[in-house]
Amino acid sequence: MKTKTLIYIIALLALVINSCEEVEFGNDFLEKEPSIDVTSDTIFNSIELTERYLWRGYVTLPYGLNTGWPAKRNKIGMDLLESLTDIGTSFLAWGGPNRLYYNGQYSAAVENDASNTKYHYTKEESWEGIRIGWNIIENVDRVPDAPTEYKEQLKAEAKMIIAIHYTDMFRHFGGLPWVDHAYIPTEDTFLPRSTSKETMNNIVSLIDEAIPLLPWTIQDLSNWDGRFTKAAAMGLKARVLLFGASPLFNSNEPYMAGEASDKNMTWHGGYDSNLWTRAAEAAKDLLDNINANGGYDLVNTGNPRQDFQDGYYKRGNGEILISTRVRFRTQGFWATSYYFFQSSNYGAAVPTGNYVDMFPMADGTPIDAPGSGWDPNDPWANRDPRLYESVLVNGDSYRGRTAELWIGGRERRNIGHNGSKSGFRQRKFWLDGNTATSVQSIVQWPYLRLPEIYLSYAEALNESNGGPTQAAYDAVNYVRNRAGLNGLPTGLSQVEFREAVLKERALEFYQEEVRWFDIIRWKMEDSFTTPIYGVNTIRENGQFTYEINELPERYWKNDFSPKWYLSAFPPDEINKGYGLVQNPGWE
Repeated sequence: MKTKTLIYIIALLALVINSCEEVEFGNDFLEKEPSIDVTSDTIFNSIELTERYLWRGYVTLPYGLNTGWPAKRNKIGMDLLESLTDIGTSFLAWGGPNRLYYNGQYSAAVENDASNTKYHYTKEESWEGIRIGWNIIENVDRVPDAPTEYKEQLKAEAKMIIAIHYTDMFRHFGGLPWVDHAYIPTEDTFLPRSTSKETMNNIVSLIDEAIPLLPWTIQDLSNWDGRFTKAAAMGLKARVLLFGASPLFNSNEPYMAGEASDKNMTWHGGYDSNLWTRAAEAAKDLLDNINANGGYDLVNTGNPRQDFQDGYYKRGNGEILISTRVRFRTQGFWATSYYFFQSSNYGAAVPTGNYVDMFPMADGTPIDAPGSGWDPNDPWANRDPRLYESVLVNGDSYRGRTAELWIGGRERRNIGHNGSKSGFRQRKFWLDGNTATSVQSIVQWPYLRLPEIYLSYAEALNESNGGPTQAAYDAVNYVRNRAGLNGLPTGLSQVEFREAVLKERALEFYQEEVRWFDIIRWKMEDSFTTPIYGVNTIRENGQFTYEINELPERYWKNDFSPKWYLSAFPPDEINKGYGLVQNPGWE
């Protein structure tokens, strides 16, 4: 990669950092606008400014809710990634799903613009975060007023910033150019794409370097919640290895032919069962450490519905391993929450009937199983409590009254026109969408939660052993039991157990950007081609009837191509000639 490209504007001597006001990481380090510029010599001559430079690196981390119009905060054109899956859809006319994906207009060329694609290669602040990380790693030893042990911790935190950015790009693009230090303008560099396996192993190596230097837990959560820990790093390692072990990359043949596949940039060049073992071991390592040292667990007070909400929403809960945030607290609708609320009102990321039907009964029995107790005349009653915290359904408690999702009811008539057009609307993160529950609330994004590690462990064991072990059952049942569900039935085949775990991940992580990556890593073509549907609730004389209605088709339903599994690189970047090879199907 040449110095004139975006990645190479990493001149250490030209390094700029903003703000000289006292800042606390957990409470208000993101609240203040920049006041002055300082040089790198100033930054690394003071631990206070070095920390603030690191905080700026934290700011670049992924945040899953749309929070503004700039490219990084404008998720997929003011929409959410779930809208590209089978469990969410969008009626937001100006959003990326409707403008680019549903109508088949997405192409490599549109990646030259950042406004509506699901992840932009150069405008997500990924390379800025990577630059900050390497600058800290290479310069923090210059800081005179900090103990060596703390400097090593800062290096580890910087490595985690780099690792998270590469993890997200790895999941969107496959193999990547690997930046391994802070480049200066005089360097004549050339960095082509690495292979997918090299990229995965490089990420894991960074994480392994960080793990021993990070604290196990954060002691002062009021000020420092959100900083990386050993558990965070171990959890990220498990996520990376599970993705790399999955069939998208780990297969006997590439998902699609092309130059990038020929060069093993979009697959590992063959199947390696040991990758599943590595993923299982990484997850087990974290879980064993938790068992030995405590400090982390699923929120479980015996109130399954509230516990589930607290598990993804409540700050410093011991369940969220990695959280990212834009600022400490929302400041009215014209701040962090406004854009998410408005886009949800107007139809972004509306739950589908496909998703609602995934939720079992309250005891964990599938609704279509004989004797489940499911009543088609009262279809939302007595279901998995995670349903009610993920999706607003007719008749549930809402804003101190009963939700009216029937046609003509308040939630179908007055709530921003399209926000409940499928017959359901989003509850997760939205809560009641009012001042009492949502505005002036704590803002954080649960980038990685502990339940994912349990479910990843179960999945990896199932694949590495040719079927589920008792440990695999125990792991997935631990997550189910928190929701009040019984364990999975025993005697499942490898395929049946795999499907059960993937379903469990969908139920647990709605709107947490898990489902899309599960679909593509398992090359689940049927999730693209199966019709999606909603449910019209009709109220007559105080009685409800229900009719299924198919929702608008997406382009890939009848014209699917595996090219959709990975994103295209911007042609503008490829044309710079530093070795960035386009992904298959987007040439």
